Amino acid sequence: MTTAIANSFVPDKVLNNIDRINPENADKMPFGVTQVDKEGNIKLYNSYNRDEFADFKGKDVTGKNYFTDVAPCANNFMFSGRFKRGIENGNLNSIFDYLFTYKLAPTKVKVHLYSDANTGTHWIFVKKI
Repeated sequence: MTTAIANSFVPDKVLNNIDRINPENADKMPFGVTQVDKEGNIKLYNSYNRDEFADFKGKDVTGKNYFTDVAPCANNFMFSGRFKRGIENGNLNSIFDYLFTYKLAPTKVKVHLYSDANTGTHWIFVKKI
């Protein structure tokens, strides 16, 4: 059983049932849910992300790279670097504040990068603050 780390906006019940996240229930979550592979290629991208960030309203970004195609402002040491280090070390579970600046006014967010060892999945959760 996974327990969220301090300051997470992602409920324990979401992390403990990560294998049940699908496009339909991800769209009901009050924060951005993105499932990516270990290179950052998007497998799932929910409606909160499409509606709140960037210029992808109604567009399918499945298969695009999160860090280079969708959120290039996150392609740096603080964000993608943290993701890559967590993947390499096998312990991706990091929460931090960030400022999105790509294709929108600067937007403060809280980010939770997470990998689930049981399912081998990798997640980027984002919520406006």
